Amino acid sequence: MDRQQAETAVLEIISVVLKESVSSDASRAELAKWDSLKHVEIMFALEDEFGIVLSEDELSSLDSVKAIVKRVLDDAA
Repeated sequence: MDRQQAETAVLEIISVVLKESVSSDASRAELAKWDSLKHVEIMFALEDEFGIVLSEDELSSLDSVKAIVKRVLDDAA
């Protein structure tokens, strides 16, 4: 999986969970809908989609599209 494919999939997951279109530079801090409950939903959806397991420590650091894409790509490497 390349960066573009990962980013497209991550954007789709976040957009579906938040029920709004998000950009590749979106972050939790700037999106009111990306609250703590939605964050957990996004993390579960990422684990399901990419077959990854996220640690509790990682959950708080994955607060932007860029951070999530980096994590997904790190796992795929």
